[in-house]
Amino acid sequence: MSPTDLQRDIIARGSPLISTEELELLLKQPGLKLFDVRGTWSSPARALPEDYEQGHIPGAAFLDWTSQFIDQSEALPLASVAGRDAARSAFKALGINATDLVVLYDNYNHMLAGRIWWAMRYWGFENVRVLNGGWTRWTTLQKPVATDKPDTSQGDFEPVQKSDLRTSLEDFIESHQKSCVIDARGFAGFAGKAEDPRTGHIPGSLNIPFSELLDSETGLFLNRGALSNVFDEKSPQWRDLPVIATCGSGYAATVTLLGLTELGSEARLFDGSFSTWKQDPARPVEQIQ
Repeated sequence: MSPTDLQRDIIARGSPLISTEELELLLKQPGLKLFDVRGTWSSPARALPEDYEQGHIPGAAFLDWTSQFIDQSEALPLASVAGRDAARSAFKALGINATDLVVLYDNYNHMLAGRIWWAMRYWGFENVRVLNGGWTRWTTLQKPVATDKPDTSQGDFEPVQKSDLRTSLEDFIESHQKSCVIDARGFAGFAGKAEDPRTGHIPGSLNIPFSELLDSETGLFLNRGALSNVFDEKSPQWRDLPVIATCGSGYAATVTLLGLTELGSEARLFDGSFSTWKQDPARPVEQIQ
């Protein structure tokens, strides 16, 4: 299969993921836009351009997840997805055209690349994929690394909102009791702390830590059969009810969305997630002791 045919196949098959081997074959091909989204939630939450400067996948440009595709008038962790004008500016500045294939990678369990993947799709750009295993998998397999930066011309993609991919607080309050709500945080965060009554989880939500969707040794997503088994075991209603993915603030939950999309199931992200929910003391919170 030629690189051009492979690119068409990747777009056509609809998986949100691309393998290291597939990406290596596509490097330097026209129409591929590759972005390094490395960063961390450690104090403070930040992008890591210095890591990019030290070495990145050849042809990758740096994408700052703390400024692109989020509402910059709001501070993390409550910053919501960017509005149309900001999204248009991001697509333009990143040089993304309507016919491009965009590939994103991080070194943070896919959640930063996943957030940008979701935000691009929310604004109508479908030809976007996340590198399965991310930067860690790429370097483990000793794939090529570069330090040069690509030239970027202005992109022409015009964003079109896909509102069915996002749940705002108002939407969530109205619909969550009729939905399957999956919380992607680790059990400790989901359980909460007895000394802090505003920790825990949204009543009725089910806990599937994002880490359970990944192979602990390789960092790759589980195969489709294993993914189905995880969702079936932890959240039996995911096939029958609308699914809303949530977490602390809307990042880890995008790993859940990637897993569900790999299974052909579309779900919505509660943008802001538990950090937004707990702001009002009148909204109930549950804990597990």
